[in-house]
Amino acid sequence: MNSTKLLLEFKVENIFKANDFEKEGQETKVGKWKLQGFNEIETQQGTQLKLFDVSIPDSLYPRYKEQKGKVVSVPVAVWVDKKTGNHGFFGIDNL
Repeated sequence: MNSTKLLLEFKVENIFKANDFEKEGQETKVGKWKLQGFNEIETQQGTQLKLFDVSIPDSLYPRYKEQKGKVVSVPVAVWVDKKTGNHGFFGIDNL
């Protein structure tokens, strides 16, 4: 079986813990740590910066907690919303 391994490299602009949340009829889920960075997007008006979040497991937080302002490589997987086509990355602790 083949598997794809991804490392997302970016400059960490911010690190924060997301709020806990509850989906209707389900248990409260504990908020995850998130790393934020910027992605350059080319548009007709020129280059724009778009802020993105990468959630990481608690086990990875110690590795990244002091990395604000530094370029990091984060092992990630990709999520895609089948209805909207929106997508993003989430950190994984094993590659």
